[in-house]
Amino acid sequence: MEPVPFLLVDDLEENLLSLEALLRRDDILLLKARSGDQALELLLQHDVALALVDVQMPGLNGFELAEFLRGNDRTRRIPIIFVTAGTTDGQRRFRGYEAGAVDFIQKPIEPDILRSKVDVFFELYRQRQQLAAQRDELEMQAEALREAARHKDVLLREINHRIKNLFSLAAGLISLSARRSKSVTDLAADLRSRMHALAMAHELTMPDLTRDGEANQTDTTVTALLKAILAPYEHVDGSRIVITGSDAPLAGTALTSFALLLHELTTNAAKYGALSTPSGTLTVDVCTADELLHLKWNEHGALGFAEASDREGFGTTLEKAALQGLSGTMEKDWRAEGLSLSVKVPLARLVN
Repeated sequence: MEPVPFLLVDDLEENLLSLEALLRRDDILLLKARSGDQALELLLQHDVALALVDVQMPGLNGFELAEFLRGNDRTRRIPIIFVTAGTTDGQRRFRGYEAGAVDFIQKPIEPDILRSKVDVFFELYRQRQQLAAQRDELEMQAEALREAARHKDVLLREINHRIKNLFSLAAGLISLSARRSKSVTDLAADLRSRMHALAMAHELTMPDLTRDGEANQTDTTVTALLKAILAPYEHVDGSRIVITGSDAPLAGTALTSFALLLHELTTNAAKYGALSTPSGTLTVDVCTADELLHLKWNEHGALGFAEASDREGFGTTLEKAALQGLSGTMEKDWRAEGLSLSVKVPLARLVN
């Protein structure tokens, strides 16, 4: 820890040197002032454990300095011990205590008495430091708890949003399968295939857990993730989803953020966009240029197309959170035939 500062105030240099010789040690910082004005300058820079002040000084004497300290919010709690060579009659002591002194020391100074008094205020100062450190630690813990509570609220909202989406997705998949199925057996087989693809997409985005419960990093690629998330909306009779372009690796926390974004886009397409109708189509182009991943998403043939709204739902909040986690940007174009959007993400963030 830093040395504890003490202030020595005396107009005579030999007296300051004498006090310094008596009190010098490694864990104490001795600040010396030859006048009341110098003392005030030092107190603007240091919070001292104790001020040892000579009473009889030219200019601002010890009593006047003490009264000034007591009148200032920054210095009013600094303990003051007066050092005097004069008489200490009752009236002088009363004035000293009235000015804020905690004690008097008569010259010539008894070294053991001086060191004993200094030790008391040294320990008090260290205790204040410890209490301040404990207060700061408690405040940090309290802020961590408040942050955890905020994260919990966001997580609960996200879980609620995902559960609602699961019901919507299940209903949409049933509708898609029913339109193409000619029998209950066909419906069951097609729906089973779509639900299996949905489960595979979910598994791809979940980290592998060790026996100790720790998560291993999952690695994949952007195209593999796209195919897994969009697979439930494909059909064996003919694809209406086309993924073109190049590819890029995807790992770590970026995988979760990217999956969250693609899930949200896919869910919206299945609820309101091109994937909500049998004739709708979706094209996704992936390419890399200028250290960026460029993803272009184009929907065609959407019915009941939903335009951009000033109202920001939780799905939009999730999109923004995912993009923030990727340090990415997204631009949307609400066309008559369906949504068109462009996502840009730094390649370095995809494997961070």
